[in-house]
Amino acid sequence: MTDRDDINEIVEIDFEVGHSSTIRNEPTTNHNPPRTHDWKVYLRSADVHGDLSCLIQRCVFYLHPEFPNNKRELRSTPFAIQESGYAGFHLPIDIFFKTKKEPKKFRIEYDLDLHTNVDGQTHRAKESYVRKYRCTFCNPDPEFRQKILAAGGKIKDTNTTSTNNNDNDESDSEEKQVTALQAPPSEPTVRYTSPPQKRPYSPVPTANSTTKKVKVEPSVINSKKKQS
Repeated sequence: MTDRDDINEIVEIDFEVGHSSTIRNEPTTNHNPPRTHDWKVYLRSADVHGDLSCLIQRCVFYLHPEFPNNKRELRSTPFAIQESGYAGFHLPIDIFFKTKKEPKKFRIEYDLDLHTNVDGQTHRAKESYVRKYRCTFCNPDPEFRQKILAAGGKIKDTNTTSTNNNDNDESDSEEKQVTALQAPPSEPTVRYTSPPQKRPYSPVPTANSTTKKVKVEPSVINSKKKQS
């Protein structure tokens, strides 16, 4: 394990993973079951000036097995997938860093929900969701440190207490923690703290869920209610 006395510098970067879903005017006729939604999922830096191509070697989106070529690997920005579907599903995302030292990758567990029009709100044809994931590196080597900073990372002030709360954010967003510790070269150590899952992975797509926009604290599991 890495002793805290060995941690000289902490560098953090925030990733945003989100998706939008649009209800089609007519379901597809060449799929069984018919696909009712068009959707797009993406990964980006939370810093609008961050360049993820400096940090990420490749990004792999694991779609539901019902999709052809469900392992989608992207090696350049934008890291985004567009598809159509009829139900939400669990969507793991592997991010591979441009480094020869550990940690070389980490996984984000994302839940892609497809909204439904409820209570006669037919105007809700499109919905968007964003979740924030913070990745923390301890003692990154100088070259990798520069890559993190170029991608939008920040050097953490270890003399202050960090908080994930953003009281001014009124969007449908959640912030989760993903921590990766990079120890001194003589003692490589890595630890990941994955976000809590809203539902376990299932080989069968889950039914469309009704989603309410809520603002949650980082330690609270998403309060969205699922319907079968």
